[in-house]
Amino acid sequence: MALPKDPRQKMINIMYLVLTAMLALNVSAEILNAFSIVNNSINTSNKSLTDKNNFIYSQFEAQMKENAAKVAPLKAKADQVKKLSTSMFDYIESLKETIINESGGKDEHGEIKDKAGLDAPTRVMENMKKGPELEAKLGQLREQLLTFVEPARKAQFEKTLPLKIEVGKSNDEHGGGPKTWTTYHFNMVPTVAAVTILGKFQNDIKNSESAIIDDLFRQIDAKSIKFDQIAPFISLNSKNLMEGQTLTANIAMGAYSTTVNPVIMVNGKALEVDKGMGTYSIPVSGIGEKTLTGTITFPSPTGGDPIVKNFTETYNVGASTTSISADKMNVLYIGLQNPISISAAGVPAEQVSASISGGNMTKRGSGEYLVTVSQPGKAVINVVATVDGKTKSLGQKEFRVKRVPDPVLKVGANKGGSMKAADFKVQGGLRADLEDFEFEGVKYEVIGYRVGISAKGKEYQEGDATSAYFPGNVAASIRSLRPGDEVYFENVKVKGPDGIVRPMPSTIYKLN
Repeated sequence: MALPKDPRQKMINIMYLVLTAMLALNVSAEILNAFSIVNNSINTSNKSLTDKNNFIYSQFEAQMKENAAKVAPLKAKADQVKKLSTSMFDYIESLKETIINESGGKDEHGEIKDKAGLDAPTRVMENMKKGPELEAKLGQLREQLLTFVEPARKAQFEKTLPLKIEVGKSNDEHGGGPKTWTTYHFNMVPTVAAVTILGKFQNDIKNSESAIIDDLFRQIDAKSIKFDQIAPFISLNSKNLMEGQTLTANIAMGAYSTTVNPVIMVNGKALEVDKGMGTYSIPVSGIGEKTLTGTITFPSPTGGDPIVKNFTETYNVGASTTSISADKMNVLYIGLQNPISISAAGVPAEQVSASISGGNMTKRGSGEYLVTVSQPGKAVINVVATVDGKTKSLGQKEFRVKRVPDPVLKVGANKGGSMKAADFKVQGGLRADLEDFEFEGVKYEVIGYRVGISAKGKEYQEGDATSAYFPGNVAASIRSLRPGDEVYFENVKVKGPDGIVRPMPSTIYKLN
């Protein structure tokens, strides 16, 4: 049987082995007294082990108050170990009492009357078959205790568990072959020696019980990841605030493990983790609310399925606080849908709204508006936001309101002055084009004019147009134009995008 590591227990075992060997030589009073001393030491050791084991059981009770869900399965196993061990301990105690009674009982001092008697142990353990029964029960207890050990550690416990069923190597001196376990331990041994041997088995049971419940108690902490370092963590509701907004800071002490790093995934990307923390960095784009989603996965401390925690976090992207504008370009044009972009740093675009004096504003997207105005002069755009449930003014800006510039009159690509007669004759009418204007696609409509043709050797001819096309009564004259002839346009009227008809200055084309 295995020798426990405790020095006191080692000494008891050595004494037990020495005394057993001496029995083969001579059973003297000194030897019997020595067995009594060893037996008393074993009983004292058993009591100490019982107190130590009871303390571990009390710690299971204390841990149940901290985390019943985690501790309960382990405590249930420990309770079974206690029940099995106590039952076997008591059974052996009953065998000790039976042997003592069979040998004549105890005297008035509680000492065994016939310590040297050889008959009682042999009769009880061999003839009454209590020895084989004990051997079977001890073997069964050993197997039951090993079932409470984690599979990965079972091989180790099979080697070190104190409770073992072994037979010595000595053979029968008469050539009868190897001795049985019962014969080896109890045949023709003094009563005090048999009681001491049974006490030794009780000691093995207590030591084995202690080893198993210590391992079960260890598993309480083994099933937790050791967070052995702490650091302050501060989370702000926003790092971009405006005057009047409320700053909220969540401040806590966070713990992390220096030995076990989690696997952190954010938006499908695995992060590099150091000291339990991963850092996720991306350039942000697009004004408005954005979302981070991911998982944190811890390896299971017991080798089971990993622990997975999901998380979602939102953040807001606002426009840059830097604005660059040309003072002479803050103009709104009558009759057009003027695009305006508005943003406020630290405030989501959906919480921002705007209005204009002397016009209308239509929101067409996040931070984007269309403005229409109708009267020349000035207009003021006011911006407000809903901040912490309250409407707050974010500021205003004044714009000049102007009409769309006059167009340039053209025949073909020419603005007046010299023009080849051949080019003029193939044109169909008079155009009004905007040149170098900020808005693309803004057009003027020519709604009328008077055209006069002065051709050499011919009478002056004129006609009135009601559209951009040349009037029909001068069409033949235009087709016969030659170098040196002149064409006049006067009383020209055009209509712009604001719907207002405006007159244009006269122009002349000299053909060459």
